[in-house]
Formats: sequence, C-alpha cells, structure tokens
Amino acid sequence: MKNICFLLSKDAFSIENLGIYGYKYWNTPNLDELAAKGTVFNRHYTSAASTSMVFSSMLTGKYTHEFEKRKRYTYVEPNEKESIFSILQKQGYDCHILWSIDYMSGAWPYVREFGDEEKTKIHIVDMHQPVGIHRPKNVHLKRDDKLLEQTLQNIFNELDSIEPAEKQFIWLHLPHVLKGRMSYGDDIDAFDEILGFIRKKYGDDNIYITADHGHMNFHKNVPAYGFHVYELTCRVPLITPRIDGLKTVDHITSHVDLLSLLLENKIVKRDYVYVDSQYYAQPDRKLAVISERYKYIYNKRTGIEELYDILWDREERFNLLEEERFDRDKKILRRVSELYYYPYRDQIPQAYEFLKSKKDEIWKVGTKREELEFRLRNDYTQFKRYLLAKKQVKE
Repeated sequence: MKNICFLLSKDAFSIENLGIYGYKYWNTPNLDELAAKGTVFNRHYTSAASTSMVFSSMLTGKYTHEFEKRKRYTYVEPNEKESIFSILQKQGYDCHILWSIDYMSGAWPYVREFGDEEKTKIHIVDMHQPVGIHRPKNVHLKRDDKLLEQTLQNIFNELDSIEPAEKQFIWLHLPHVLKGRMSYGDDIDAFDEILGFIRKKYGDDNIYITADHGHMNFHKNVPAYGFHVYELTCRVPLITPRIDGLKTVDHITSHVDLLSLLLENKIVKRDYVYVDSQYYAQPDRKLAVISERYKYIYNKRTGIEELYDILWDREERFNLLEEERFDRDKKILRRVSELYYYPYRDQIPQAYEFLKSKKDEIWKVGTKREELEFRLRNDYTQFKRYLLAKKQVKE
C-alpha cells in the first residue's frame, strides 16, 4: 500500500463519456495522460446498481449478498465487515471522505463501513446539482459557468484544507452532476479539471479513478440507471497506476476487487462476477451473473431470465433464451431463431446452466411476511412517484 492513496470516483459515471472507452466528444487530457501512464481496466464491473450497495461492497471487498444482516434498504449497524477504512486506520493512515451533503442522508446510513467513524474525517462540499428525478420542482436547468467555477473552487479549497500526513487515504466522490451543469455527462470537462488539480497535488502514481455505477443513457429505452443490470449501468471505468507492467486489463474484474487493488496492488482474475440491484427480500431485485462471454440476468418480480453474449451483442439486444418475439406491425409471433443469426447456439445450454447455477448458489428470499411487507411498501412508493410525476407534468 502506498503512503498516499487518492480514490476519485463519480456517481453514475458512464464509460460512454470517456475517450479511453471509445467516446470521442469530450477532451480529457488529464484522464488520457493518466490512463497512458497507468492501467486501464476494459471490462470492470460494479458489484451493484445503486450507490449505497456499491459503497458497501467496494469498501469491504464483499458482494452485497454476503452481508448477513441486510435484507433491504434500511439503516445498518456500523462495520459488519472489515473495510478499507478500518484496515488503513489500523496501519496509521489518516482517512478522509469528500462528498456532497446528500450522501450523508442517502448513503452514509445505509453503508456504515467507514472504520472508526470518529477518526474518519468527513468533508462536505457544496457541489451537487440535482437533475432528473432529483431536480427541484419547476426548475429548468441551464449551464452556469460562474456557478461551475465556484463549485470547482469549493472542491479545490476543501482539498487544500486537508493537512498533509505521512500516511493518508483520501476518497473524493463526485455527484451525478456538478453544480453549474445541467445533465448527466455534461460535466466531464470539469471532472478532468478536478483530476488535473489532484494530479498536481498528489502525484499520478497515487490516483485511482472509478465510478459507483454507470448510466443507461436511453439504451434499451431506459433513460437513467434505476435498478437495471445491463452493461451501461454495471460496466464502469477503472484506471489505476501501472500494475505489473500492464497497460490494459481485458478480462472481467469486479468492484469487490478494489480493496485488493488499493491495498496489495493485486489484480484478481475471476471466472464470473455478480451485479445485484437490491437486497434479497426486496421485490424488484435483479441479479446478473457475468462470465467472460455471457451474461445471465434473473428478474425476481417477473421470474424472467435473460442471457446475452456480450462479446457478440454488446448492446444486449437479443435475449438468447427468447424463443418467440411479437411482431407489432404484423401482430403475430415470430420465431427468434429464424430472425436472428447467432453462430454459437450450441453453446447456449452450457452457458445458461453454468451461470444459472451460480445465481442459485447465492439466491435467497425473505419470509412470507417480509416479502409481502416490502412488496406493499414498494408498490406504495411507486404510486407516490407516479402521482408526483403526473402533477409535475400538469404544472
């Protein structure tokens, strides 16, 4: 473990925003230079599709289904597992978290994997711009360069306020959208400017960059990320200092390996990884099991299974378990095998059985009372959101 370690992450940070993953709009010289010096993980997956679950997992190196006391989103007891914070504090590290105020209510109570919470220094920075479902009512957002400039200065001032220490771990988690910008993916240049400041202050060899989860960007007609486990939600950026002389890592890796990367400079190779969306007793849980080639998804509410060849079909257009699809124009069912050419159909049964077996190994459900309670709560929440959206449309 380096004496200085800086973890920079961003909420809902899509690989589609970054040139190193093939997206060409934004100019990101700091990220590009850091990536050229370091190791870029091309198939890195988050461990869950929501922030508090991801934080719990990436800080402890445990999948969320491995937390024995968690069955739904609720306030949790601190330090069920050993974490990056607890390990480093024992080694004498000075530990800091910088994030916006909303994470104190929307993440902290649901994670509580921060070691000795009295020793972990929390820095609240005014930098969050509510957007989408989080935006203020009747506000039509516009870019505000002066506000963005002040936001960046707030971040820089807070970083400058941290006293140097011989051993230090700093985690800066940026919000969905930085204040002064108006949409997901609209602040990538600002992200790069923040990274430039961090590079000068802490050095390239000490910086790790990632996301909690991604963003769907209207792929598969999904506007945001919700609780989906498709590629753009669960495949996330990861750039580290150069490890073992590798410029890229092209096999699958997981956020549960982040602890090993930070503490031991160790790249873990896995045959499969999990991406979860909710805890086991919640009704809308979706679980993905991903191998080097195939992805299996199980939807708890509907019982629907999906299987994708994510090397052949990167946009996950064709569920290989689907036998017929409804033709809306002709209003008849069509046999998928006659519509869609897939040359590896003989591999489908083996891939399906393997990945489904890995889902079955860890799948559990709540008691009848828990399942009913959480389903009713979820349905009521969805109904309230519907009424709110309907009201906002009228206004």
